[in-house]
Amino acid sequence: MPKRNAFIILLLLLCTITLNQSVRAEILPSYSPWQHDQQQESQPPPKQLKNIAPPIQHTQQVKVKPSALESIYANRLIDAPKQFGYDLFATDTMGQIQTPMGAVQDDFILGSGDELQITFTGQRSDQYIYKVNTHGILSIKEFPPIPAAGRTIAQLRGAINAHLSSLHNTQAYVSLSSVRQIGVLVVGHVKHPGRKTVNVFHTVLDVLTQAGGIRKNGSLRQIKLVRGGRGTIIDLYSLLMHGAPTMDMRLRDGDRIIVPPIGPTVAISGAVKRSGIYEIRRATRGINKHTGYNSEKLSLNAMLDFAGGVLTQGNNRFIRLALTSDGQESVTEISDSFAPIFGDSTILSVLKGNEKRKGTIELVGETRNPGLHDLSKNKTLADLLQNQQILGDDIYPLIGLIERWDEDQLTTKFLDFPLRLVLKNKFDMKMHSNDVVILLSNQDISDIYSKNSVETIKNKRIEEGSRLFDSYIEDNPTLKFFLKERSVFVRGAVRRPGLYPVAQGTTLDNILAIAGGMTLEANNESIEITSKNLGEDHQAHGRSGTQRATINLNDTDPRFIAISAGDAVRVNQKFRKMDDKTVLIIGEVNHPGQYDLLASDKISDLIARAGGITEQAYPAGTIFSRESERRTEELRFRNAAYDMEQRLATAIEREDNAPDATQIAMVRKLANRLHNIEAVGRITVETNPAILATQPELDMLLEKGDRIYIPKRPLTVRVSGDVLSPANLQFRKDKDPLDYIHEAGGFTYHADKNRTFVLYPDGSAQPLQVNSWNHTPIFIPPGSTIVIPRDPKPFDFIESAKDISQILSNLAITSVFINDIRD
Repeated sequence: MPKRNAFIILLLLLCTITLNQSVRAEILPSYSPWQHDQQQESQPPPKQLKNIAPPIQHTQQVKVKPSALESIYANRLIDAPKQFGYDLFATDTMGQIQTPMGAVQDDFILGSGDELQITFTGQRSDQYIYKVNTHGILSIKEFPPIPAAGRTIAQLRGAINAHLSSLHNTQAYVSLSSVRQIGVLVVGHVKHPGRKTVNVFHTVLDVLTQAGGIRKNGSLRQIKLVRGGRGTIIDLYSLLMHGAPTMDMRLRDGDRIIVPPIGPTVAISGAVKRSGIYEIRRATRGINKHTGYNSEKLSLNAMLDFAGGVLTQGNNRFIRLALTSDGQESVTEISDSFAPIFGDSTILSVLKGNEKRKGTIELVGETRNPGLHDLSKNKTLADLLQNQQILGDDIYPLIGLIERWDEDQLTTKFLDFPLRLVLKNKFDMKMHSNDVVILLSNQDISDIYSKNSVETIKNKRIEEGSRLFDSYIEDNPTLKFFLKERSVFVRGAVRRPGLYPVAQGTTLDNILAIAGGMTLEANNESIEITSKNLGEDHQAHGRSGTQRATINLNDTDPRFIAISAGDAVRVNQKFRKMDDKTVLIIGEVNHPGQYDLLASDKISDLIARAGGITEQAYPAGTIFSRESERRTEELRFRNAAYDMEQRLATAIEREDNAPDATQIAMVRKLANRLHNIEAVGRITVETNPAILATQPELDMLLEKGDRIYIPKRPLTVRVSGDVLSPANLQFRKDKDPLDYIHEAGGFTYHADKNRTFVLYPDGSAQPLQVNSWNHTPIFIPPGSTIVIPRDPKPFDFIESAKDISQILSNLAITSVFINDIRD
């Protein structure tokens, strides 16, 4: 049994060794430069370095909780600062640290274990790989032993070429094939301390990465590299902040890396480029130097160097937060940037104030040049608005606005100006710093007076530094009131009546033009103006105040009639323009089409204008559709649909006797049909000219939008609704309703026999008794339609709904009328 256990242990050791060898990594080629320039064309290519170092793997990083130091600072600040520099070792995936790429220089010092590829050309021509043995000796075939350890590649090459002096035209080329491995001990506050196997090309940073990185309770600034009994302090901040390459030193066999605990810290937050927690140096204590502090003292400038500086120059405030010995936190605003006042546990908070523009004006609204403008180049309003090219396409010309800060009242105020006069150099104003010049559009004016102005706001894209004018108006109720107070009322025969804000210098022709001009029926001899400007002598003789005057534009030039805010302008009409009133008559008339309508026109007048009815006309089947009836009928269908949907929702919520999926689908289908059906609005009328001549009381007055369809004399009776084969059947006077229904295939399963009715050609209806046990034969005239509605029983689960059978019958009648008109 002991022999068996020993065999198993030996087998496990062999497997472990094999596995370690299989995970070794290869690196990219590295070789030394060739010596003789005159023979560079024939130099053989370098060979890859193999097995220079085992793989150095990262451990997979996961998101961890804040460190204790980060939590302490987070309790003192609004934001949660992170410790600077520790993300240098963070990685999310498994990987390897590769050996640095590039050629091995001639000054590389050889040691035991290095392998060299030596190539001879000339009288001797061969190539082998030789290894420096443990005694530092290189043994080359047919050469005496050559000391190699401690020599550079260049020195070794010179020694080999010296031994080749006896051979004619023979050269030796030396390159590094693989390098020796070294052992480095890593201890202290790293994640995976211990002995690490690397090669001579790796640096301190590589080994720290192999060790999983430095823990957040370890120092980045006091790392000690012990070599040959001497210690060197490595400060990674020099590498991270200033890129100092000397801080990342190459390693030698036997080196030790010690990571001590983190030293004193400070925190920087606020409007800086790189906020975080930074480690600072401990206070210097020597034989002749003593200090009461445990850390160095830094100035404001030094702290800002840590953070990369402030985000922006300008109105920045610098606050120092420090802890006293009794645990209280003191707050101090810093004025001296050179005073060394920041030590362990202190915080620098940089607060950025809001900038205040100076020497600029802003142009917003309906303009092609929105944004900020230099006040020194635009000292007056005329300088800013030099010509019409600066205006947008939808400019409102009667008023412009300036928003200005009132330094006495410490609030904003609005000033109006006449835009047209500014462009004509007849008006100007001096601009002040931070003025906002607002140009309105016609759409802006419409939105201000619209009840739904929020929904009608347009999106305008303005360059950076300028505001979106539409949202600016919505957020400025004072601006709305300012414009409404300066409005003029324009009514009567103009194309766009409404309210229009005006500035000084507005005249009657301006206000009529912005209202779209006068219409065709306008009376230019009777324009009423109600204005305070018409009062005389300012309260003298009681004739001042608002007065009304009538202007005749044939005698008075509107350019000389001033219009002010609060005035009212009314343009009277000289006649009433004829409305577009027409009626439509189609079918069996000699001249079908649309006809203009007068107030006294009747059906007989329309038929006479249409050339009378044809010989094939069937006046008894006339379909007369009236617009008001169509609207009423559509509203009735919509209300029925809404009521049905509401009752369906109530029925679905019931726990007992709830409808199934089929019933729900049927109701929704019927409601959708009621929503979308096209109403006819039929009225029963008489269109036979002979009858209308003898009975004038039947001659109906026509209205706008009436539609009249006179069909041909039919020879069929239609069967519609729930029968197996709806069809138009040949009329016979000896047939009764049940005969027609049997010819159409008979009733379907869902037919409602008890509510069957006949629809006569004139639109009137009569119920029918068509049960086999209760049958009453009546005469069905040609052109009639027998309608068999659907049984309403599947809809009985809808409580308190309208009469479903009536709805189904009305739908059937409407469908018949629509089919007749379409035919």
